[in-house]
This record gives sequence, structure tokens and C-alpha cells, in this order.
Amino acid sequence: MARRRSGKRRGSVVGTLVFAAALLVMWAASRLGLVSWGGSGEDRVDLSASLPDAGIFVSYIDVGQGDSAFVSCGEDTLLIDAGVSSEGETVVDYLRSLGVTELDYVVCTHAHEDHCGGLDDVIEAFDVGRLFAPYTEFDASGAFTRFEDTAADKGLYVTVPELGAEFTLGDAVFEFVGPVSDWGDDLNDSSLVLRLEYGETAFLFTGDISAGPLEDCALIGGYDLGCDVLKLGHHGSSTSTDAEVLDLTHPSLAIACCGADNSYGHPHQEVVDLLAQRGITLLRTDEEGTIELVSDGKTVSRAA
Repeated sequence: MARRRSGKRRGSVVGTLVFAAALLVMWAASRLGLVSWGGSGEDRVDLSASLPDAGIFVSYIDVGQGDSAFVSCGEDTLLIDAGVSSEGETVVDYLRSLGVTELDYVVCTHAHEDHCGGLDDVIEAFDVGRLFAPYTEFDASGAFTRFEDTAADKGLYVTVPELGAEFTLGDAVFEFVGPVSDWGDDLNDSSLVLRLEYGETAFLFTGDISAGPLEDCALIGGYDLGCDVLKLGHHGSSTSTDAEVLDLTHPSLAIACCGADNSYGHPHQEVVDLLAQRGITLLRTDEEGTIELVSDGKTVSRAA
């Protein structure tokens, strides 16, 4: 059970009744516009955002060609990855802009620098409750070693979660559902896979895991991969998303965390076309900037 926190800032106090009424009208108009998933994509990170008082808030932070996601529910918080080392401050600044002062959970999905590189900055900036990673050491990755050393300097140690382990996040629950198969020589396939459930809605975070090992989580592990929102594996690579993945996850919204004009061509056109054929909406951080979603337990929509 995550520790319950108090004293987090939830936004400024409205000065006058007239201003409050204006805000209410603007909020209602914004909500009515949420039938469209589109966004301007003008800014990589929106530093004017604030955490909602109810429901769950899920943010896919634009860290260029890398991954970082933040979740808040009630007073509890979860961060998954933090991009490359040069993007650590981007993540820190974004979290501070939301009024975050501590993190209940931090997850390093795997030891590639574009996922764990910025985590040392995060750990230095915030008090952290628990740290999760797929291994307790990985000498071949300097970024992972920095993350681990920084954690140890603050008296924190990495926990390798058991498959099926569940943790509460306010009124939400997240579960580690993978990997279930041996990842061999492919570090991507060591990625921790998390399924987050809030009410009747669910979000799946896949790190860089390939399609086959992700499918094994359901076909061998027996875990439910069904979700409303799928964070595409490996930044939208065709190695991580195929028809069977979509059959097992059946999302209505897919997120590609990728950098503008990246040299890998992420998200791959095959994935873009497959999502379009299935009628699955695709949002990309290279086009949208940071993508913020909320759920009331029944419906997922863009944050106002």
C-alpha cells in the first residue's frame, strides 16, 4: 500500500466569483471538445498543467527519442522511466510544475539509456518510496549503474518485482505482468510490463518489449493485457506491435513516445497503418508534445 500523502498543491485559489464562473465555462467547453484526441503539439512540455482532484491522471512526457510516463491517483504517484540523461531535468521540471514533491513508486523498465538515463536526476530531486527494475545490477549499462548508485546514495535499493505483484495507487491498482519468458541477449525483452487499472479503464505500459514476449505475457503467463490505452512498445517499432498484440490488448488509443525526425523511423509506417486499419487512434509525442490523459473510471479523455 502506498503511503498516503498530504499537503500537495492542487491548483491556485480562484480570486472572485466572476473569475470562477469564467473558469467553469472554459472547463466545460474544453470537456465538450474531448471527443477529438488531437492537440496542437506546439510545446514539448506543458508547464501550466495541474493534477486533477478526482480520477486518475496519466501523462506521457515528451523526452524526445525516449520514454517517460507519470501517473497520479489520489495522493499517490508513479513514474515509469525518464528518458536519456540529458532529459532528466525535463522530467524533474515537469513533475515540479504539477506540484509533485515526492514519488511513491519509480519504475525502470530496463537498462537502455533512453529509458533509465534521466532517473538519477529524478531520484536526486524527489523523495522516493519504492524503486523497481528487472534486475538489481547491469554492469554493461552505465546509465543503469548511475541510476542504481544514485539510489544507493539516498538509501534506496532496487526491487525486482514478482510477476503478478500488485500495488495500490490511490484507488487504482497496477500489476507487473511481464516479462514471463527468458529475454536472452535482447535487452529490450527484459522490459517490465505494467498494467494499470482504474475502475473500468486500463492502461498498458510495455517498455521496449518485442511483440512475441509481450504476447507470451498473456499466452504463457495468463495475464490480462486488455487496455483502453496502449503505450506502444519500443517507440512504435514494428518489432513490438503486430496484429496479435492488438488482438490481445484491443486498445482504443495508442501512444508512441518518440523524437521528431528520429533516425529509426519510429513509429514505423507498418504500425501506423495497422492502427488505422483497426480504427485505433494514435497519439505521438513527436507531434503532440507531452500527452496528458484522465480517467473517471469509465471513460478516458484528454486532460483539460
